[in-house]
Amino acid sequence: MTVVISAAALSQELRGANAGGQNLNSNQNIKVIELRDYVIRRGRRDEFIRLFEENFTRSQNILGGYTLGQYTVKGADDDFFWIRGFKDMSARNKFLNDFYYGSPDWKQHKSAANSMLLNNDNVHLLKPLNVKGGADDAEFSFNTDWFGQEKGVAVVDFYTSNTKLDKLIEFVRKKYVAILDSSKIENRSFWVSEMTPNEFTVLPVFQDKNLLVQITFYKNESEYRARTKDATSRMNDELKSEMADLVTIKNTLILYPTGKSFLLKKTGGVGKTK
Repeated sequence: MTVVISAAALSQELRGANAGGQNLNSNQNIKVIELRDYVIRRGRRDEFIRLFEENFTRSQNILGGYTLGQYTVKGADDDFFWIRGFKDMSARNKFLNDFYYGSPDWKQHKSAANSMLLNNDNVHLLKPLNVKGGADDAEFSFNTDWFGQEKGVAVVDFYTSNTKLDKLIEFVRKKYVAILDSSKIENRSFWVSEMTPNEFTVLPVFQDKNLLVQITFYKNESEYRARTKDATSRMNDELKSEMADLVTIKNTLILYPTGKSFLLKKTGGVGKTK
């Protein structure tokens, strides 16, 4: 049974966290993220971002829905992309009930936010993939500080591998990671769909069993283009053919962080086991 925190208790918790000045989304070990790509009404994206960042980031962090970055999307002037993380699926379900049914900030500003939204259903529910070995995937967690490092752009690659995801993951672990390392594409993480049922059905998510996601940070687009070109040049025809066989569809988003996107002064950031 889901227990929703009372409004009075939530207000007390918010006041305490605000008084402490805590950066509550840093140094958290998470096992679940959402990649949330919203379509905003024409001409109102920047207004939506201001509302979101002024009212919904800290209030979510306090309750355990960690805001891990806000972005605009290259080539999609009306899109707002953001990442939210959770310790696990149980914590996610508790957070969603607490925030959407109990948060004073959400209650006060939800009408304004919803009036600017055209679509907020493009959401991928993911868990971290251990590509280096040494830990059981079920126990693998990821530190949120990785998302808070300084970067010029974030690149999200969606690899759909129809019925061959296990083989694609093996290819990434045994061959592709070494190529990325050689091309100095080291600031990256890999994710697959979290298949535990989404209990908060009023917010639908994609849980594609055929999906692999790579998130990579670069200083700028020039670095992204140069390093991916170098990686491609390091793949012989056999490797290119193998990858082409395993990847049915590839989609890429280039993201620009907003002015108030999650940023740490000093960053660490590697996956770790509990």
